[in-house]
Amino acid sequence: MIDLDKTSTGFGYMVEAYKIGGPYMFWITIFGLLALGLGVWKIVELVTGKKPNTRFLELIRMSGSLALAFGLFSQIVGIVQALEAIRAAADVSPQIVMGGAIVSFYAPVWGFIVFFIATVFYYVLKEIIQQKST
Repeated sequence: MIDLDKTSTGFGYMVEAYKIGGPYMFWITIFGLLALGLGVWKIVELVTGKKPNTRFLELIRMSGSLALAFGLFSQIVGIVQALEAIRAAADVSPQIVMGGAIVSFYAPVWGFIVFFIATVFYYVLKEIIQQKST
């Protein structure tokens, strides 16, 4: 069973959780980086005095939403795979089942974090751009 080191805290714990969170953690991170990059780009546009526009602003919200969707989808896929493995093995320890259930929550939590950050970026930038446009 894949298990996190209980003595590890902070950043080390997060890195371990990311590694065992499944293949969709990569895509969630890509969507988060896309939202972050677009947000920084819009901030640079605002700071340098360029004419503010809402072009590509919707991509920030969409990438956050896709991160959330991928996180939830990865949990469903992981639970289905775990249930198939439990069915194939006649006798399974409850500790192994609970360990797998805990691991299945890593990708959705990461997706929620990315979604929250992207949504904050989107609404703050949208409000600033609307105020500067008027």
